[in-house]
Amino acid sequence: MMKTGFAQYLSGEVWDHKGKTELVQIFISRRDYGINFLQFQYVKNRNLVLSEPSLSMNIGNRFETVKLNYPDEFLTSISGSYSPSKVTSITFDTNRGRYGPFGQQRQIDSQFIFQMGQDRQFGGFHGSTRDGHLESIGVYVKPITTLNNPAGKVKEERLMS
Repeated sequence: MMKTGFAQYLSGEVWDHKGKTELVQIFISRRDYGINFLQFQYVKNRNLVLSEPSLSMNIGNRFETVKLNYPDEFLTSISGSYSPSKVTSITFDTNRGRYGPFGQQRQIDSQFIFQMGQDRQFGGFHGSTRDGHLESIGVYVKPITTLNNPAGKVKEERLMS
């Protein structure tokens, strides 16, 4: 899998959910200008599993839940904004729609976007939390493993003589 993300002044608690691809829910705790923490619910061995909470988790004054229509709905991109010390807004796009933005982007914030496409290429989240705020976030992207064509076979090219 490919690891995508941004890293600026990472000094917080690092977390990694590589390979946790069967996403069911996303829990967002935030304030007006910053995401405090994210927690995820996945399917593992046909059971619902909640990701471990961050040790430096700080409850914001707003809490929101994104519930995906599992297994038909899947993540296709995440985007948002960040300041040098925290993620200030985040949006989740799926094959069925958009959730967010959660938080607010300020004029001084930088933007990020991680697009995974329409082929169920989401491979999990990673990031860091510091001083009660989401400091960074990224995703794992799975490369496609089969070619899409009607016959299900690799196309052959023949040279004409």
